[in-house]
Amino acid sequence: MLKNYWYVAATSRELAAQPLARTILGEAIVLFRTETGRVAALADVCPHRRSPLSMGHVIGETIACPYHGIQFSGAGTCEHIPAQSRIPSTLKARAFPVIERYGLIWIWPGASEPEADLPALPWREDKTWNADLAQYLHVRAPGELVTNNLLDLSHVAFLHARTIAFAQNRLAEDPLVVEAFADRVRCTRIFKDVEPPPAHRIWRDFKGLVDRSSISEWQPPGNVLILVRNEDADGALDLRFDHFITPESATSHHYFVAISRNFLIDDAELTQKLDAENTKVHDEDRDMVEAQHKTILAFPDMRDMNLRQDQAIARAQAIMAERHKAD
Repeated sequence: MLKNYWYVAATSRELAAQPLARTILGEAIVLFRTETGRVAALADVCPHRRSPLSMGHVIGETIACPYHGIQFSGAGTCEHIPAQSRIPSTLKARAFPVIERYGLIWIWPGASEPEADLPALPWREDKTWNADLAQYLHVRAPGELVTNNLLDLSHVAFLHARTIAFAQNRLAEDPLVVEAFADRVRCTRIFKDVEPPPAHRIWRDFKGLVDRSSISEWQPPGNVLILVRNEDADGALDLRFDHFITPESATSHHYFVAISRNFLIDDAELTQKLDAENTKVHDEDRDMVEAQHKTILAFPDMRDMNLRQDQAIARAQAIMAERHKAD
């Protein structure tokens, strides 16, 4: 697993008064928000007697170990030992760089200092967009399976028949356009004159058929940014789904989806409906990749067979193989 990248560790709303335990790339980590609102991430172990800090609580700008009350700052330094006044210089918790931005909490799990910027998501900070939604799912399958799912959106016509599907015959009529770059892969598909799917009819009262387009961009290690547009005589509406895949282990991952829109941005009821509808979609994806993972384990000697629709997957896999080799 590649560690020298920014990964999403949690949504901002997940981190309230209580510390949050989360395993990220095999590391047990505790996330907490101090009383001034600052976010911190430490190894989830007290260096005194190896109890989990996540079972403790926040005091001011520190987290207190639940076992003996020893307090650690967000930088990992020991700030207070109830049983003695002297603080050993070696009594430290490992701290991880964290940034809170776009309604998400990002962590750098690598050994080095951060060497890259966060992905650019300007729409998440644009006042003309609604960026209230950020969803989280735990998936019992390797993150690569969700990446493949997002890069081969032909599955939408079948797996999501009751939510966001398009007519199956359009797969051949409106082929996928794949653009491969040194550090990313972009996929574009445009459907002219189609019925809006059930999950899109809540966007507005569309006047008949729409032009529906999707542009997906994969970036290593596991970010897939998707723009979905529906356009009719009244104009175009854009909905963005920014997917972030954070490995938990070799066989499980944390899956985050930040959802943004440029229409009816103050409509709280629409926000709730979009949350509910897209939860259905992402649950369908999770259920499929978890079932797929079980089948892969049951047939260990089989290998996937790439088809024409898998061009983007093949290119992303090649880029990741290069990154692993260089790591």
